[in-house]
Amino acid sequence: MRCGKALKPLYQELQKQILKSQNLFIDETPIALQAPKKIKQAYMWVTIGGEGSDPPYRAYHFRPNRKHEHAEELLKNYEGIFHSDKYGCYEKLAQEERLTWCPCYSHIRRKFFEAEGAKFREKILRKIRHLFLYERVAWKRSPEERLQIRQEKEIPIIDEIIASCTEKIKDYRLLPKSKLREALGYLLSLRPHLKNYTQCPEAHISNNVAERAIRPLALGRKNWLFIGSEEGGEAAAVLFSLVQSCKASGVNPEKYLTDVMKRVMSHSAQKLHELLPDEWAKAQASSDTS
Repeated sequence: MRCGKALKPLYQELQKQILKSQNLFIDETPIALQAPKKIKQAYMWVTIGGEGSDPPYRAYHFRPNRKHEHAEELLKNYEGIFHSDKYGCYEKLAQEERLTWCPCYSHIRRKFFEAEGAKFREKILRKIRHLFLYERVAWKRSPEERLQIRQEKEIPIIDEIIASCTEKIKDYRLLPKSKLREALGYLLSLRPHLKNYTQCPEAHISNNVAERAIRPLALGRKNWLFIGSEEGGEAAAVLFSLVQSCKASGVNPEKYLTDVMKRVMSHSAQKLHELLPDEWAKAQASSDTS
């Protein structure tokens, strides 16, 4: 708890840098919270930002529930592209002019993977697989070339997917509650946003960056079982944020925290960004070479 409190200014700086990013990724996962009479369900949200195909800044946010207001509060000062699944609060935020929503194609793929109708399902999955293969190539190229690949190769595939699904959902043989109809409805409801990622070189086709950041929490739940209190959840969010940002930046978390804990209270508030994991690593590398 004391460590979390001491590192909070650095955690706030981390959040500030994420909100400056062209790209933001957001997701949430349930965690158990100890309460006087029984264990309650709380949530840990994560926002991710920074440059490149795997942005280095990860900020975790403890919240007592999954209400829409929490996503709205986390993104209230953000302008740009955000990536997420199709949770209702994100769809609502997508209506705001300051935000461009890139829905996650991995979630779309999962819906079709679970659907019936092998022939049509395989057709759509194959086209989605082609999109991901083009993206793998695109991220090895310059931003200009990435946009060109998306415009010339990927947009026609997206148009084909939309056209096929629009035609298929008219099929009277589809059962109202079938998995295939659910997958078709899921994709077609996202139609206005499906090409958004093709318009900006820094945008992504999926929200996998955030899903990977959630995974340590899913694994951790089996070990630490629950958060002891709301104050403990807030302290945990601070520590999770710095440790996972270290890992994303290739920094040893123990070495980083040992050094930063000695310096954070006396470091200039205007230069706190210098103590973020990626900047800290650059300074360490520079001092080692000199």
